[in-house]
Amino acid sequence: MSKQVSIKEFDSYIKKITKELRLDEIEKKELEEEWKQHLYDHYDSLRRDNVDEKEAVQAVIDQFGPVELLQEEVNQTYPSSMKNHLFKDVLIGMICIISSVIGPGLLIGAYFQPYFIVVPIQALVVAYFIHRFIVKKQTYWLFSIIGFIPIYVIFLQFLAQMYGAPLTLELYLSEIFSLEWHRLAGLNGLYEFPTLHMFWYIILLAQLVSGNNYVSVLKRMCNATFHYWAMLLIALVIARLQSSAEWSVISMNVILLYAFLQQVISNQQFIQWKERIKRLVAKSREGEI
Repeated sequence: MSKQVSIKEFDSYIKKITKELRLDEIEKKELEEEWKQHLYDHYDSLRRDNVDEKEAVQAVIDQFGPVELLQEEVNQTYPSSMKNHLFKDVLIGMICIISSVIGPGLLIGAYFQPYFIVVPIQALVVAYFIHRFIVKKQTYWLFSIIGFIPIYVIFLQFLAQMYGAPLTLELYLSEIFSLEWHRLAGLNGLYEFPTLHMFWYIILLAQLVSGNNYVSVLKRMCNATFHYWAMLLIALVIARLQSSAEWSVISMNVILLYAFLQQVISNQQFIQWKERIKRLVAKSREGEI
């Protein structure tokens, strides 16, 4: 049995475990990468001790544990994982609603209207289901690259329509980065071309400094890019279906902010923040601060 066959056996073993796990696709992918690394490290250690290839493969799998037992252990932790997902989505939703309430007043001096709350809630419901059950399912980085290309081309066409002129290289370069406030938050709120790109740059930076050691930076960047721009394209489509220009702008901005926050706030970061808050609250109750 060659080492290549051994790796295939490990892959098959991991797939059997994760197949029945009640986790989302990204969490399954991360778990697969983490477990594979442990399996291969242990296998290499046995091979350095001159253990036969076939025996090493079986020994690693035996030590890792039965498929059913591992599935049960992981699924037992799922309720807490689901709770963290829910809390994170609630936090992001609150940020989006608060932004939609105060944003029009700050950007264009508009007075509060009831639809400043109604429209964001509707947009958030749509964004949540599309992101969780459609966009987030895509975890293959190569497909993310392929899918990103037509999505970005559509946005370039949107830019040309917005300016009512052919898209030149000079115009494009002037729009992909800007620090001028009126260009970052104009009549379309956050949904200005320079702002879309600045959010994208921040997302890429967040993936670069992420503490995830099991999925490569390149793959994370590709998937995050696809998830972000796919959500923006969906926001455009939804906005076109709105009967009111004000509703259209708010819907686009809410889905944009939702997509951005979903990419820059990882579940691990959210859990760390929650634990820090718990420790601060505990210390305050003890009179230490």
